[in-house]
Amino acid sequence: MRMLGASRDAAINVITPIGSAAVVAVCALLTNATPTDGADLAQAQRVADAGRYEDALQEAATALEGNIYNDRWHLLKAKMELALGRRQAARSTLEWGLRRHASSIKLRWLAREAYRRTGDGESAERMLGEILKLAEAAPWRYSDAENLVVLGQAALEIGLDPKIVLKAFFQRAQQASVVSKSPAWAIGQLALDKHDFRLAASAFRDALVRFPDDADLLSGLAVAIRGSDPAGSLEALQAALSANPLHIPSLLLIADRQIDGESYDDARETLGKVLSVNPHHDEAHAFLAAISHLQNDPEGEQTHREQALDGWPGNPRVDSLIGRELSQKYRFEEGLAAQRRAMALDATYLPARRQAAEDLLRLGNVEEGWELAAAVSQDNPYDVAAYNLVTLRDEMQQFATLEDESFIVRMEAHEAEVYRQRVLTLLNRAKSHLCEKYGLELSEQIAVEIFPDPADFEVRTFGMPGIPGFLGVCFGKVITANSPASQAAHPTSWESVLWHEFCHVVTLQLTRNRMPRWLSEGISVYEERLADPRWGQPMTPRDRQRILDGHLTPIHDLSSAFLDPDSPGGISFAYFQSSLAVEFLVETYGFDALLAVMDDLAAGLPVNETLPRHTVEMAQLESAFVDFARSRAEALAPEADWSTSDLSEILSDDDSETLLRNWVAAHSHNYQGLTTFADVLIENENWDEARQTLERMHQLYPEHVGDDSPLIRLAAIARRRGDAEAEWKSLQQYATLDADATETFLRLIELAEARSDTDALAENARRLMGVNPLTKHPHRALAIAAEKNADSAAAIAAYRSLLALSPDDPSLIHYRLAAHLAAVGDTKPAKRHVLQSLEHAPRYRDAQRLLLKLTRADAE
Repeated sequence: MRMLGASRDAAINVITPIGSAAVVAVCALLTNATPTDGADLAQAQRVADAGRYEDALQEAATALEGNIYNDRWHLLKAKMELALGRRQAARSTLEWGLRRHASSIKLRWLAREAYRRTGDGESAERMLGEILKLAEAAPWRYSDAENLVVLGQAALEIGLDPKIVLKAFFQRAQQASVVSKSPAWAIGQLALDKHDFRLAASAFRDALVRFPDDADLLSGLAVAIRGSDPAGSLEALQAALSANPLHIPSLLLIADRQIDGESYDDARETLGKVLSVNPHHDEAHAFLAAISHLQNDPEGEQTHREQALDGWPGNPRVDSLIGRELSQKYRFEEGLAAQRRAMALDATYLPARRQAAEDLLRLGNVEEGWELAAAVSQDNPYDVAAYNLVTLRDEMQQFATLEDESFIVRMEAHEAEVYRQRVLTLLNRAKSHLCEKYGLELSEQIAVEIFPDPADFEVRTFGMPGIPGFLGVCFGKVITANSPASQAAHPTSWESVLWHEFCHVVTLQLTRNRMPRWLSEGISVYEERLADPRWGQPMTPRDRQRILDGHLTPIHDLSSAFLDPDSPGGISFAYFQSSLAVEFLVETYGFDALLAVMDDLAAGLPVNETLPRHTVEMAQLESAFVDFARSRAEALAPEADWSTSDLSEILSDDDSETLLRNWVAAHSHNYQGLTTFADVLIENENWDEARQTLERMHQLYPEHVGDDSPLIRLAAIARRRGDAEAEWKSLQQYATLDADATETFLRLIELAEARSDTDALAENARRLMGVNPLTKHPHRALAIAAEKNADSAAAIAAYRSLLALSPDDPSLIHYRLAAHLAAVGDTKPAKRHVLQSLEHAPRYRDAQRLLLKLTRADAE
């Protein structure tokens, strides 16, 4: 916290020697921990660890009636009183303890918390100063693990370098005792505070080897791996609550997850459990204030915020937590306002400053956002999130900036040379179509940032690297996206990504960022499919089966499917189901009903209240959607038999081809059997029958996309047999189904050039550009097509992009570009490029003649 006046100066003077020579002295004089009162205290602690706080409190109170020679029973009693929200009682217990144990810094550290929670900031400051003075006066007294942890926490509080604290206090405390979990917990918590999740996870995991059922450590691990391993995080949370069903940090994490999934009623129930233990818990009330805000309940928000600040009106954690929750729901302006309130209470409060920087950047206020991020990093050099942001800022200063009246695009300079105009064209086409359709008039430019490094995208988007699985994200006024350079192994149409994200711009702005996730994602995927049938997510056989097996998530709870998928591919299905729900709403109740729902959302109505206003009652709507989804599922390849059978015995037979032929003859519509039979036929090079089988499969399921598509396999057979015409037909069909089929587009470019089919050459070059514009092939094909069509403007664009990609024959490319520039009368750059051509090949006769022609034209 912030320290004022002489008390802060005195504390700094006290800690300074501890930070140098005295720190070494304290840490070098490690001794065994002071003895406890034996099994009774250990038993009471186990009762507390199991969540039986009242019982543990009673045991401590009973023990304190006798002769106690150390501070541990007072500590346990006060901790239980604080856990139960009995702040004044905890304060009295700690003051009593300090009268009996005047040298205890552990009691003072806990008393500091009790004083703060009873509104006595002056006494809280005094406790911190006394801790430092006691440590300076008798460092040998505080050399055990528990006391070293307290000294480390005090050192952090007055601003000592966290790396020094980690090494000089927490790690030495860890060496001092293998029976105390406190050092590991302190290391993990420090790492979490600084967003060093890897170190935090390592610290908690190491400690859990010795304390496998400790709820504090399990809960800490759950936080540390939440972004990198959501399933493991949930497993750790469940283990923590198994050890202690009333473990408050774990219950708060569960509530946070439920809020993420928009399960607000469930979150309220979970927070009710916290308040049943501690009716005054500040974080529980802060979460409830955030929920009230999200549910358009300003009175409830104010009530819970006041309750959260009761006893400690200057607690910055309350507003910072409220703001964090709002920002996680894309309510960045309201979230930023909450962080500003927190910083008004404590200008040094790191979580509020860091979150405010991220909010500013997500709102497009980049100058103020980067400035605040740099200040946070300078003041807290160990903070990993702030460091990552500042490093990213330095990298982005090298980006090219493209701008028109509607967009500011920032992208890597080399990539900008290659396809910047295509980006702006696509974005403006999306704006023209979607803004008109949804009735939105943009009032300011939209920022679009495209990152070639996935880690940079993750830092800009989530604040930390190591959160894979996202192609693009929209915050309302800012779009971030991975560039094609980051998708070499799994190429995806960058055009569909930008269209999807710009649709978010429209819907988020129309609703003032008050959309449930399922509706926001559903509309974007739905609009992708309308813009280009190859985009979006077509139904797959797996989707079909999930629907028919009754695994649809109810619309009223559909956002939760994005948070906790129930199986592999569950998140993908959440996107698909959401788009299907939007399609159902539009087709059944009309597009105007969807617009009306969005208007209500903007006014603050919850989605489950507004949907019945413009459709039917929720139960009826849910039932009608299930029927709609089932009808769509049944319409997918309706003649195909999708049942599966165990064919392993047939495949293990020496004459598996004959056996499979007989099996398929008896099950002629079974897609699994046909697929397996085709595999065997191809392996045995029985090309004619393989072709017939694949054609049968295509008839049954013509929408099949992927490497195992019948069309792709038919093309491969045709190529092997030298049948270019059959290969061409199969690949041309497939190209109309899959926007990400780079190998197909490349092969079609080759075939189109051999066929002298200029239109097909250009068409497939554009298709390839939509996935990967950073390869030479599409630009070369577009240049050839443009020249055959005598289109110098198109040729100029293609050759310029080729030059940015380091072509194999730069002399030829410079010459061709110069020739087309000359053809449109742009002689100055034409001369520059012909000279560059001659630099690479001084004897290039065509370039010499063109230079002579241009020189004579200048003379005339």
